[in-house]
Amino acid sequence: MKPIKRWNRDDQPLRKFKNELDGMFERFFDDPFFSNNSLWNRQQGGSLACNIREKKDKYIVEAEIPGIDPSEIDVEIENNIVTIKGEKKQQIETEDNDTEMRVVEHSYGSFQRSFTLPDNVNTDKISADHKNGMLYLHIPKTKESKKRRIKINGQ
Repeated sequence: MKPIKRWNRDDQPLRKFKNELDGMFERFFDDPFFSNNSLWNRQQGGSLACNIREKKDKYIVEAEIPGIDPSEIDVEIENNIVTIKGEKKQQIETEDNDTEMRVVEHSYGSFQRSFTLPDNVNTDKISADHKNGMLYLHIPKTKESKKRRIKINGQ
């Protein structure tokens, strides 16, 4: 006679795999950039394609601004929210009056993109520069507090 083994639902391979995936998704979305007010959320206005990189000491937001004069772009910060806004204006050629546009694929108009920053940034030291049709926001991190163990005293 075989001994009776207690059956545990978590011992099933597929159940175990599902639990691991659930845990990974929960941890993934705990990242400050994936909250409801995260860096990835688009606000009203046209879209502005952005990449966000994280380095040891800072975040870098890379925004595509081809054909836009950087002096026509406003970058503002308020309540830990950075907003990039501007307008791409259509260049109208007035020299040649007999030319008619047949296909227009370039996009024009105003755009706005807002990002809620994580708590570990120094908003007073954010800087911006541009190069080759890209706008770069450099967002330095604050020094993180060190973790320490607290001893529990008994009676």
